Amino acid sequence: MSKTYSGLVHLNGHLLASVDVETTGRRPGYHEIIQIAVVPLNSDLRPLDGVRPFYHNVKPIFPERAETRASYVHGIKIEELILHAPEPGKVADLLREWWEKLDLPAGKTLVPLAHNWAFESSFLTAWLGIDEKGTLFHSHARDAMLLALTMNDRAAFAGEKAPFNGVGLESLCRKFNVANPSPHDALCDALAEAEVYRSLIVMDLF
Repeated sequence: MSKTYSGLVHLNGHLLASVDVETTGRRPGYHEIIQIAVVPLNSDLRPLDGVRPFYHNVKPIFPERAETRASYVHGIKIEELILHAPEPGKVADLLREWWEKLDLPAGKTLVPLAHNWAFESSFLTAWLGIDEKGTLFHSHARDAMLLALTMNDRAAFAGEKAPFNGVGLESLCRKFNVANPSPHDALCDALAEAEVYRSLIVMDLF
């Protein structure tokens, strides 16, 4: 029998989950995912009690392709990944096993919440393939960055001041006083993304 989670009711059994990846660069299919976090969320958009997030480093197959700028931003040592992290295929297997243990109702999956989902999604597709990604993640993604941009557009349309000078995760964390103790760590960013999205929704409603 499948499990019942305290997720958003209108998702009809699908489960919202914050997703973040760190990569060796900006070009999916050429650069690679080297860290991933997936954090299932409850109806209050907070991490689900009793559910372990998926959080893993990934060994790059082409470490020589790593961009200097990307390495500077996330601070993950490529040399350590080569020595200690499992290869992409193994991490994909572990992700599938973790997803299966969620034991969602038949036909239900994770609704991704991200900050710039277009970026995350393109790398996930390059890594997992379109079919496997579609099995694990629903197509109706939520994106805190796009929501903030929409709110800026709506303010401009109404002749009001845009509420956000910047829509990057760091800027919105500052705006909403969201703590992110280790920016560009996939798990810390995933948790911060969820809190920022929650803050945006509350701001939008009230």
